[in-house]
Amino acid sequence: MTVTARIRFILAAVVLAAVYYYLLVFLVGWTSVHERPEWWLGVFPTRHLAVITWLVTLHSVAVLLAALPVAVATVVIARREAVLLGLTVAVLETVVAVAPSLSSTIWPLIWDSHPIFFITDQIKLIVTVPAVAWVLRAASSNNRLERSRNASSMSPGGGR
Repeated sequence: MTVTARIRFILAAVVLAAVYYYLLVFLVGWTSVHERPEWWLGVFPTRHLAVITWLVTLHSVAVLLAALPVAVATVVIARREAVLLGLTVAVLETVVAVAPSLSSTIWPLIWDSHPIFFITDQIKLIVTVPAVAWVLRAASSNNRLERSRNASSMSPGGGR
């Protein structure tokens, strides 16, 4: 990778991490104000399980909705390195999101309540963008025209 390509990669990662962070803040807030439907409580054996499942579902939907445009951008910006760019974006965003939680006043609250939710949330944040970028890149590479173009460019003389 040339120096210019590395600079573009780093710049794209920083900008997309900021976009991902602000999309997450907005979408987690937007989904959290949605009340669960009345039938939701009847699906689960306990009210506690129903509420926890509703919160996890809303958070997962918000993370996926935030990851989609960022993953599309990674595929458009760096097609071959889309997964690496997506992983870099996700790690940068997660560091920015977790850093305030490491203060001595907040961390004990997280660790004493439900640390498994905190840990799984961070795993979701890190995995979603590169996974969606990988799926998008793989889906678009199944295009017959693109395969034939790649095959013809690989052969000597440009022909089959």
